[in-house]
Amino acid sequence: MYKGKESESKNTTILYGISKVEYGANGCTPYPMCVKNCANYLGQDVSIDFSMVSTGTAFRLTWDTTSWNGGNVDVIHTFDKPEVTYKLGVEALGREFHIITRSNTSCDVKFKSSNNSDKKNDFINFIKKQIDIGFPCIALGIIGPPEACIITGYRENGEILLGWNFFQDAIEFATDVKIDESGYFISSKWWENNDTIAVISIGEKNKPMISNKEIIENAIKVMTGRFDMKSGKTFAKGINAYDAWKKAILNEADFPQNAILPILAERLMCHGDAMDCLADGRNNAAIFMKKLSEEMKEHSDTCKIIEGQFAKVVSNIWRMADVLGGYDRNEKQMKNFAKTEIRQQLAVLIEECKIADNKALEALVLLSKSI
Repeated sequence: MYKGKESESKNTTILYGISKVEYGANGCTPYPMCVKNCANYLGQDVSIDFSMVSTGTAFRLTWDTTSWNGGNVDVIHTFDKPEVTYKLGVEALGREFHIITRSNTSCDVKFKSSNNSDKKNDFINFIKKQIDIGFPCIALGIIGPPEACIITGYRENGEILLGWNFFQDAIEFATDVKIDESGYFISSKWWENNDTIAVISIGEKNKPMISNKEIIENAIKVMTGRFDMKSGKTFAKGINAYDAWKKAILNEADFPQNAILPILAERLMCHGDAMDCLADGRNNAAIFMKKLSEEMKEHSDTCKIIEGQFAKVVSNIWRMADVLGGYDRNEKQMKNFAKTEIRQQLAVLIEECKIADNKALEALVLLSKSI
């Protein structure tokens, strides 16, 4: 693959050679996947497990106690301040972080950025400045929901953006999107998408990469049980999210016998997203802890305990899939999810995940005090 910068004219700059991001074998958590691919392009050989743990996203679990919220698993909820996980992702690489945010959106969570603007030109200038010096950007939105994507270039002085987006092939979101011969999306309607809420720069290296101790301390913050109130909603986070999740699926009023499929689809989506969050997150956390046990021999036993507990969570997620009749979200799984006895079995597995995460958290606290 050609890797380099192409400037067709003073109105166009495109960075080629940035690897594609997409849901699949490499994961289902967009932001750390984008960070990894941008870092790799810039010459830093970081792994996805490093990106997951350094952003804190590997340790997250959130459940909105006020509604069946399809945004529960958004990484914006990882910490209680929405910008923290994005800042960590860049600064963990030892790089300079900047962000421009948009206030005029319908999102539940609002950034409190000092660089806030609802002017398209401000976003264009921010993007062009980075691309022109060879640094890709990470945006939230562009195509579809406010998930992370990579901006790899621009045309027509920034009116048209190119890059990789998880939804660039999704018919419901990409009706106005074209595909470049490189595979990059070409979007001229990116600003009209009200879910385009922020752009993040990955700047020059200006300090050491994140330490193992800081990763462990952040993991403790993320996993500690708490409630976070935002925009009239109450989000149960960390260990507390398990009880909120379990309570929701055991609420018979939300699963009437005559429930139509769209209602069941919404319920199953929220439940399935929590499963995905844990399967992807705790699997990468376990991989990282295994590496840490080999790197820090004097703390190997504690690291292995944590790795084992995270592995138990992942194992329980696969048992949930078996109970539901598979990992798909089709009509069969929807109808199974509507059955009381199925949800009761799932609640038991949720509790087992909570117990395992609690043990991991206790061991993380001990580890943080000794390193």
